[in-house]
Amino acid sequence: VIAYWLVMASIRVLSWLPLGLVRWLGRRLGELIWLGRTRMQRSTRRNVELAYPQVHGMERRRLAIESLRQTATIYMESGMVWHWPNPKIDGCLLKVHGSGVFGEDRRGKGILMLVPHFGNWEVLSYYFASKGPLTALYENRQIQGIEDQVNAARERHGGRLVPATRAGLRTLLLALRRGELVAVLPDQVPARGNGVMANFMGRDALTGTLSSRLLQKTEARACLATALRVPGGFEVWLDVLEEAVYDPDPVVAANAINAAIELAIARAPAQYQWEYKRFRIPGGPDIYD
Repeated sequence: VIAYWLVMASIRVLSWLPLGLVRWLGRRLGELIWLGRTRMQRSTRRNVELAYPQVHGMERRRLAIESLRQTATIYMESGMVWHWPNPKIDGCLLKVHGSGVFGEDRRGKGILMLVPHFGNWEVLSYYFASKGPLTALYENRQIQGIEDQVNAARERHGGRLVPATRAGLRTLLLALRRGELVAVLPDQVPARGNGVMANFMGRDALTGTLSSRLLQKTEARACLATALRVPGGFEVWLDVLEEAVYDPDPVVAANAINAAIELAIARAPAQYQWEYKRFRIPGGPDIYD
């Protein structure tokens, strides 16, 4: 209960601050996380080693530190995403690349938005909802009582969140068949049996097949969506994926999705959330130990 109120109060206070100060605080928090030798620090450092083995050690260290600054900034920016009025958030979306995906003749086909852990993916919930009916998956929170508050904050822009259950997945399927927008995270490590091994940053990584299954069962289009943090706000990138993403072979589709994520990461490597144990294999050896 105490943790819940501390989180909610801090996010509310952050919403009162200008974006520049919020980001400055986020960077300082990231530096403290690095100095504290935390789990986040260790997993970030390890992921950078695995993803960029060809990069010099000092460069990898700088990338890991900057990644923690960027990741901490996501939390600090929660105040604006959850509490700022829509026109104020809209003013922070400085440029949108690929917005034509919404204007094309979709003939009633939905759009599956693949949203990796890059930049500030929370901002996209506002942007998507401004383009039409939106349904997205959510994960349960570890802090008791925070789940409903988090979901309410995310749904205030008009989107609908559904749990990653059989009923929730059916809701996603129906939304796509109605020609609506659906958002999923394509780079979460799935449970055993729900993924395939696919190439990511030159290594095998267990990759979920949910996106592939949704595309196979509908005529939806796939788009990789990211919100890149830039001075004064964000740039939204909507990248249409290669045809391989629609391949019935889930391994081919997973490789295409991971390749698209890599291209997004290349725009700003530090803005990928490298603290997430992306190369973890449930039940396998712990390469992060």
